[in-house]
Amino acid sequence: MAASSSWSGLFVDHPVGPAEGIDPLASGYRAQADAGAGARLRIGYAAFWEPEPKRTWSGSTWHLREALRGMADTVDVGVQFPGLTRTVLKGLHTRYRGGRLTTSWCYSGLTDAYVERALRRGISENFGDAGYDAAIMIDSIATLPEPFYTYYDSSWDLLIAGTDSLERYAAVRRITPANVARRRDLQVAIYQQATGIFAESRWLARSLAEQSGIDPAKIHVAPPAIVAGRGDDTARSLPSREGPRRKLLFVGRMYEPHDFYRKGGDLVVRALNVLRRDYDPEITLTVVGMEAWPLPGGVPDGVDFRGILPPTEVKKLYDSSDLFVMPSRMEPFGLVFAEALSRGLPCVARNACAMPEIITDGVSGALINKDDENELAAAVASVLADDEIYKNCRERAPRIAEYFSWERTASDMITVISRAS
Repeated sequence: MAASSSWSGLFVDHPVGPAEGIDPLASGYRAQADAGAGARLRIGYAAFWEPEPKRTWSGSTWHLREALRGMADTVDVGVQFPGLTRTVLKGLHTRYRGGRLTTSWCYSGLTDAYVERALRRGISENFGDAGYDAAIMIDSIATLPEPFYTYYDSSWDLLIAGTDSLERYAAVRRITPANVARRRDLQVAIYQQATGIFAESRWLARSLAEQSGIDPAKIHVAPPAIVAGRGDDTARSLPSREGPRRKLLFVGRMYEPHDFYRKGGDLVVRALNVLRRDYDPEITLTVVGMEAWPLPGGVPDGVDFRGILPPTEVKKLYDSSDLFVMPSRMEPFGLVFAEALSRGLPCVARNACAMPEIITDGVSGALINKDDENELAAAVASVLADDEIYKNCRERAPRIAEYFSWERTASDMITVISRAS
């Protein structure tokens, strides 16, 4: 089964290759938490909040703020648009693109101006003349009084370079190429003004330096944290997965059919056909993350399509599955891999983007190199039969959960800011 031809070739091999894979549990990679030393910092937290704040950036924005509050005197100076203002801005920027009405209000100059004024007003009202030790801003949404830091999982340069053309990428985002170019230039200007940049991955850090021209000295890597896999679980509470192992799982946040293609969903479905034909006819695949099945021809045999599920249900699937498979063609970070590993579930992904920074080939799963269902099927079959990988993942799960925690992320940030103060 092939993906819709409209997405074929959209995502290309990224010109910035993945950073050399380093096990996230290696002592040389783990940041040392010394944020508790010295006086508590005064931090301004600047975010563009969604109407339901806990859903902003898939919950990352909310959880990071709460973790920072435990380590510093953190004041939320973020902006949340009043309903009427949001409605007016949406109406002003609604156009017919890509076969349907869509709005680009989030990318408009009016919105930019509103956000910057609101953030600066919040900073002035909460900190006055005394100021703060630093502001931490989610994404690059404004230029703030220094010192300020940004935090995100990607950049416009990084995303554009992973597609076959600026025009096609703009069409996917349902905005004009000129708007994409303007957003890119604005973002780079904010990065150049910022005191520092917290990148979620070493891959993004390389892109910021090599593609956006940012001084590497101001780029700091602060991997993000998981939500769905968290808990006070010990290795004894994890499923043993002794076999037979036949249950594959694919989970992703997917709003559009192209997201399924971006995450390699079509490749997984094709590999499932190979696995059921050549390896084991009882192997199955559970798919989570879209409202409707995204490929033509309906849901195939062996696939259990669950639609969109809450995190508690996704966590149950991590525990009831035997292998997580998501060979993304473009993946800014990939927290679902960390979620799966925190439940002792091995992963098969692609040797690209930030995925090698989460999955250690031969230790916690496997990484494929080509867009080939036969290579993917062979990797899946190999991991399913590898008792040592399952033993490793079960033993490592509690430490993975500890490492991919918002407390560690916040500690990394506070440490950097403290040293710069």
